[in-house]
Amino acid sequence: MRRLLPILLVSLLALPALAAAKTSLSPSLLQRAADDACLGFAHTLSSRAATPCAVSGLTRRVLAGDVAEYSFALRVGAGPFDVIGLHRVVREAAPFEPRRTHQALLMIHGDIWGWDTAFLSDPARNLPVFLAHNDVDVWGIDLRWVRVPASTTDFTFMRDWGIAHDARDVETVLTVARAVRLLGGDGGDRLALLGWSRGGIIGYAVLDAETQRPRSLRNVDAYIPVDIYLKTNDETFRQNACRRLAAEQAQLAAGGYQNTNGSIVGTIAALATANPTGSSPVFPGLTNYQAALLTGEATFVFFPPDQQPVPFYHFTAGTFAAAPAPSGLPVPTGLTYSPEPTFLRFLGGAAPFQAERELADSDLAICNEHDAPFADHLSAITVPILYVGAGGGFGDYGIYTTTLLGSTDVTTHVVHVAPATQRLSDYGHADLFLGRHSDTLVWQPILDWLRVH
Repeated sequence: MRRLLPILLVSLLALPALAAAKTSLSPSLLQRAADDACLGFAHTLSSRAATPCAVSGLTRRVLAGDVAEYSFALRVGAGPFDVIGLHRVVREAAPFEPRRTHQALLMIHGDIWGWDTAFLSDPARNLPVFLAHNDVDVWGIDLRWVRVPASTTDFTFMRDWGIAHDARDVETVLTVARAVRLLGGDGGDRLALLGWSRGGIIGYAVLDAETQRPRSLRNVDAYIPVDIYLKTNDETFRQNACRRLAAEQAQLAAGGYQNTNGSIVGTIAALATANPTGSSPVFPGLTNYQAALLTGEATFVFFPPDQQPVPFYHFTAGTFAAAPAPSGLPVPTGLTYSPEPTFLRFLGGAAPFQAERELADSDLAICNEHDAPFADHLSAITVPILYVGAGGGFGDYGIYTTTLLGSTDVTTHVVHVAPATQRLSDYGHADLFLGRHSDTLVWQPILDWLRVH
């Protein structure tokens, strides 16, 4: 750290002059930002070898009006899959010339789906575009497993891809984003961070690690965990996590470093599109289309009864027929809050594999019977917090984690559209981003809070 501080001070003094001369978003600017981040700041913080981070594949697509998404890959290691994806959604003055902004936010996706699918399933109507229209510079990350192809057979490289590993990659992206903004004339201020689902656990790990560094070397100034918990005061949920952890650790011990839930979800979505009236091979007694709806409306069926994270957990609320299928499964008839075509696109974008270590690490923290090093310093986290929950997702159960933090500025916003006794009908985990009224129920409160914090 003592060696790094003079380098950072010199860089901060030199970069404003460069920013005034170069504002276009180009491969050379991105590479310069990556060099600053990966050769110095980010690698020193994560104790990685000081090796270059190579930028490649810069693309641009217009999302709505003057809002565009820039995407590129960042190589962060020597392995074939040591690559993360970066995204930036921002208003433009012209192609490859982002408008200058004062606020910036990095969003972390959760299980199964990468950033574009998680947050841009409807390219014209989504939270990143909504925020960009309101002059927020939105950044995103694709964790390494998102880019692992379906043809992969050897997953040894995934063995250590756990929560702390992901948190270091997020820290790298935060540092790159700050460097890009500084070079582009937006200033090098810290970013707000949003983590949805498993991404929320990763976000907590980022903040936990930052408490162990001087304030001058921290990248996050506000945090929005969305529909998740890291710790629970519900003994049933804690024990359920311990049972999940035992199964996950057994799989890892047997060399099963990959989780294949994404492959299952992708198959369900593909069959619903190609042969909607055909019989589902995944859910007996349902058609392929009904199976896709059930994946959203009753997501809890993917968990054994004694491993449920919360009661009646679901992605999207929906309606059911009065009588169940002969197999005993409920028969879905439609979605309540999210458009069905958008939800099917969301399902269809599933990545085939995910790191099993991520799941095990998360349940290690929730089970709370053994130390989870990435959650050792929660009481030292003092940044402002906005917890956002879905009544039919983790909802109010996610609030408890915020009480363990050292933050004195904590706001909670849980969307309830149904009574507590009708949890299966309440706003779902993915309705927060896909729902027809999510702009007023969820996105505007997030924007209002960002403007203050």
